[in-house]
Amino acid sequence: MTEEPAARADLEKRVDDFVKWTFRGHRANIARGPKVINDSLLGNQYFSRHEIAVIDSPLLQRLKRIKQTGLVYQVYPSATHSRFEHSLGTATIAERCFHAIQERTSIESPSKKLLNPDRTAGDLAHLRMAAMLHDVGHGLCSHASEQIYELLSDLQEFKQNEKYARNAPGEILSYLMITSPTFRGWFNTYVIDGCGASLDLDLIGEIVLGRHPDKDKYFLAQIVSSPYDADKLDYIARDSYYCGLALTVDLPRFYSMISTAAEDGFGVLVLRSYVPLEQILFSKMTLFGSVYHHQKAKCLDSMLRATIQHIAENPGECKIALGGRQVTFRDPVEYLYMTDDEFFNQIHGFGDPYVRRMIGRFQRRDLFVRCLEVSRRTVRKKSWEEGFGRKQLLDLSDDPVLLDEAEDMIYSMLPGEIRQRCVKGEVLLSVPKRPNLKTDFARVQTSPKSDIETIEKFFPVEQWTDAYAHNKWRSYVYAPSEYATAVRDAAAGVLRDKFNLDVNLARSNETCHQD
Repeated sequence: MTEEPAARADLEKRVDDFVKWTFRGHRANIARGPKVINDSLLGNQYFSRHEIAVIDSPLLQRLKRIKQTGLVYQVYPSATHSRFEHSLGTATIAERCFHAIQERTSIESPSKKLLNPDRTAGDLAHLRMAAMLHDVGHGLCSHASEQIYELLSDLQEFKQNEKYARNAPGEILSYLMITSPTFRGWFNTYVIDGCGASLDLDLIGEIVLGRHPDKDKYFLAQIVSSPYDADKLDYIARDSYYCGLALTVDLPRFYSMISTAAEDGFGVLVLRSYVPLEQILFSKMTLFGSVYHHQKAKCLDSMLRATIQHIAENPGECKIALGGRQVTFRDPVEYLYMTDDEFFNQIHGFGDPYVRRMIGRFQRRDLFVRCLEVSRRTVRKKSWEEGFGRKQLLDLSDDPVLLDEAEDMIYSMLPGEIRQRCVKGEVLLSVPKRPNLKTDFARVQTSPKSDIETIEKFFPVEQWTDAYAHNKWRSYVYAPSEYATAVRDAAAGVLRDKFNLDVNLARSNETCHQD
């Protein structure tokens, strides 16, 4: 066997060290039996004895301290749901998809061999466990921090391996945690030996990454990771419910339409109608516009990014002591140690004056204000329609170095007396990414004998995304209110000179409520 690259081996070891740290002092008990857990969205959820053992483990319990939508609860106060209930809901929806496929297969292809529905050893058991564990790789504020650490060098080096190139950072960390020696040892003792389950953690990890070693069963991995997977079905319904948005994903109709087909030697998921997928994509677009890209949510994300970046650049003064560890956010694994509760509720505080001020702002909800808006309604039509400068600005969402440079330029353009009072970490530029509506494996087959067609045959997904980027996408510059006017003027000059975006200050002032 060839030796693994150093980057992979080192990241695997650090992940295993984290899993050891998570299980420190844990006194495991063999689960006495199955349980029914009631959910506000999905009703009664049935979990087998071996699943309860995993649910009660530190790996799943830590997800209770990580909010599903990060800092969105500061905008939508009821959005305090966690990664924990989402993980349980994903397992339940995955099982319902499994049984719907079984039922449709038995009707449409009675001679076809069905999947193994054994909850302790079969296909269903592995699917449910993968769905339960798919988000264990999330850390502080969920995707808000993932957007920060995804570009750190060790993850980028790890993703050079083609096997992981298409996976999100959280999925990679989940896979490494699931297959780590420490978790494997605990799992063998308390789940396999203690509860009599027969499960393969390597297979579970592969399903989390969206793969399956049996090509005929590839669709099982798609139930966990695809354009219409159980993960999306749960978070769209859950996020919209807790944010108070009346979005509709008709789950019973979805279950009635899901099936499988053979394509290029793989068993793939298909829908008998495009309507459920259209609901999913429309709801996701609405969530981006109303929740994930809400201007205050992006302000909070930007403030978190600035705070974490400052800690990473000043580890001596700003490191966080946690359970015998020193957290500095200088590598991806350190984001796993810190949950929302530990970071924002430090009783004695931590860091230098800047970090303490920022943490205080989060605790008091004393947010920076919008100084400038960059959007179709504020940028003069000619420079917006040309599109080149807008694309340059949008590119900053994928390159933190260029984003830092843009913020430095804005800060450097401030009058000297303002710079004496305002620090660089208080001038923030938010450049949201375009909504990711990945539909590369979305297939529609209206009947078992029909051709398999891509979803783009039924409605223009790419045009939807382009229309959002053109009409609804917004970038903002934020700063403390006392510096808003000076920061606005500096930012407008940088956007004009560097990005050829001529902002109409009167319109921007109106949307940002600036005098």
